[in-house]
Amino acid sequence: LDTNTYVVWDESTMVGMIIDCGVDPQLILNFTNEMSITVKYVVLTHGHVDHAEYAQDFEKVFPEAKIICHKDELCVLLDIEANLSHWGKRPRAYECAYETVQEGDVLTLGDAKSGEECMNFTVLHTPGHTPGCICLYCEKDKIMFTGDTLFKRSYGRTDFKYGDSKALFASLERLLAMDPHITFYPGHYAKSTIGDEQWL
Repeated sequence: LDTNTYVVWDESTMVGMIIDCGVDPQLILNFTNEMSITVKYVVLTHGHVDHAEYAQDFEKVFPEAKIICHKDELCVLLDIEANLSHWGKRPRAYECAYETVQEGDVLTLGDAKSGEECMNFTVLHTPGHTPGCICLYCEKDKIMFTGDTLFKRSYGRTDFKYGDSKALFASLERLLAMDPHITFYPGHYAKSTIGDEQWL
């Protein structure tokens, strides 16, 4: 399904996070080892199969990392129909030792006590595609990871279990009111900017 899995890291400390689990974790482990990246978080933007399929495998491969999701997304992750895993070969609930986040929480890459300016990602709760969809925004670098809420020239669908079109459009309105210079990296397809998506 051409799902994007991202590795993001702070260059001063080489502390990073993985965003979404749609690929064999061994591929990511090879990369993080090669780059000497310490993985602090594995973040799920939401719980659909193409983003969470390997969540349990990532938990084993990166045992020191915290597995992150929004508190409202557990109903999707643990429901075989809602997480869409019944479409594939491994229908199951995605049971991990999740650390849940909510609107406004901050994920820091690096050591804030060191005095170095770290990469801080603020959690934006953007429900609609699923109840606990999140975006991750780094104001310092003007970058955002939008999962399946906002794509280049498109946006997330709402016809799956727990989808809510009214909530999605409220989330889109919120994102499009942000700084137009923000570059965002979606769950599928290529990157874009908030300014380029004002057609919505």
